[in-house]
Amino acid sequence: MKAHGVAPFGLALGVCVGLSVGLPACSSGGFVSDEKGLPDKDKNAKDELVFDQVSPSRGPTTGGIPITIRGRKFEADMRVQFAGVDATQVSLKEDDVLGLLLPPNPGVIGPVEVRLLRNDGKEAVRQDLFAYYPGQLAFAQPQSFATDAKPTKLAVEDVNQDGKLDVLAASHDNQSLSILRGKGEGRFDTYQRVSVKCRPRSMLFGEMTGDRFWDVAVSCDQAGPSVLLYPGKGDGTFLQAKNLADVPSAALAGGDYNADGKLDIAVPYFAFMSNGIGFLYGNGDGTFKDGGSIVLPSGSFGVSSADFNGDGKGDLAVTLYDNSTVGVLLSQGSRFSSVNRVPAGAGPHSVVAADFNGDSKADLVVSDPDGNALRVLLGNGNGTFQPAVVLPTSGKTPQPVATADLNLDGWLDLITVNVNSPGTVTVFLGKGAAQGAGMFASPQPIPASGTHMDVVTADVNGDRLPDLLLPVSDGSQVQVLLNQSK
Repeated sequence: MKAHGVAPFGLALGVCVGLSVGLPACSSGGFVSDEKGLPDKDKNAKDELVFDQVSPSRGPTTGGIPITIRGRKFEADMRVQFAGVDATQVSLKEDDVLGLLLPPNPGVIGPVEVRLLRNDGKEAVRQDLFAYYPGQLAFAQPQSFATDAKPTKLAVEDVNQDGKLDVLAASHDNQSLSILRGKGEGRFDTYQRVSVKCRPRSMLFGEMTGDRFWDVAVSCDQAGPSVLLYPGKGDGTFLQAKNLADVPSAALAGGDYNADGKLDIAVPYFAFMSNGIGFLYGNGDGTFKDGGSIVLPSGSFGVSSADFNGDGKGDLAVTLYDNSTVGVLLSQGSRFSSVNRVPAGAGPHSVVAADFNGDSKADLVVSDPDGNALRVLLGNGNGTFQPAVVLPTSGKTPQPVATADLNLDGWLDLITVNVNSPGTVTVFLGKGAAQGAGMFASPQPIPASGTHMDVVTADVNGDRLPDLLLPVSDGSQVQVLLNQSK
């Protein structure tokens, strides 16, 4: 890989988390310890009706799930209300434990008041221990916003710093970027076209020039200038591109890979006889130095960063399409270990790293277009992974994969588009079970006309629910599907 102004990666080629309602599972407020010698003014405090835990701390608006409340001075035949609605099957399990069924409340999403009422008229109220999340996932009909012809890739960020998210759409065949500035409420201004001197395949937002404005790196899949940096001006426009490297690439990842506090770029590359992953180490001023490269046994279409072995350093996972594996590279400070290959289906394409089962260990989800499935690889916390759990998508050729907490239940969900089944988006709602087979619900199709090569999630209308954005690769628009879950 040839990096401009520096030695070329040490090889001669000849040519980087959703939204959820952040509530504590247990709050100490309202609990008075049973101590002797209380002051006179507090002598009755230990006899007051109080509670300090609602478990689980989230529940669906459809209700119906078991809830446990812990506190003190509970009695039989108490009433419990969530947002003013009475719970059913309230029972005293122990002196300090109540059990009940959550009542439905389709009109409220987020934190709600929980009220305990005793027969003697005593009450206890907390507003910080429980939140409703949507019980039914639903999206509005797609809204379309014009772009340059045949967009294939999207990236979302507030590039003009007005508090509203903007969209960048890359058109591979037309060699262009379309900038759509957000107007709020899920709407966008007329796009501005930016010509690209190569065929863009991937984009990476980051602050790379030291001016606190969002910049964007673009990779292309052809020889010649192929990794470009567009410095942001802070007003929704970009300065002229700087060429960073000459190497065909379909994916980019960002992170601090040499532990100097500055954003670096990992570039999986492919060529006729050479495949690998190279590193551009940022200087913090928009320039980069060559960080060398590591040979890979195959070209790659996907890369993701996370700490896979719990040492506080950013590691990498890269799909190896022709090798039917994911390559895991563990950071050793300023360099990476040799590649550990993990089986991941016949032709792994995209990869996303996150904690999907709630054990605080980074996991992987890989799209397997040849197998028409997603594959979940749970992390062991030491850089190794359990055998993949296969999630058939009920569609053909899933390629991109994204993750977000679409229904605000605290568990990450999966989203993919089936490239050879036009008009279909597949969602797997996360369930957070400890074992793979129970981690995700059955695939749920979301209709969206057209052919799509990418999907991203972002809250573009400010209601805290992540929306879906898709480029229509057989048209000239971006589709926005507003999340209307209730």
